Amino acid sequence: MLLTGETWNPSNLVDIETLTEQRKKYLKSNLKSDIGQLLSIGLTIEDLKDFIQQNAKTIPV
Repeated sequence: MLLTGETWNPSNLVDIETLTEQRKKYLKSNLKSDIGQLLSIGLTIEDLKDFIQQNAKTIPV
């Protein structure tokens, strides 16, 4: 990395050092927290479901 001139970025290690199952667990935890925040500002589960259904094809995978 240093010989090629590439800059070191700690976020690059996520793909190398984090197991897929750990990443899924982390993402699920974040999603649960995010949904809680959206509900706390007045959105409903129905609002969230509608949003996901309307945007499912445009959300990057």
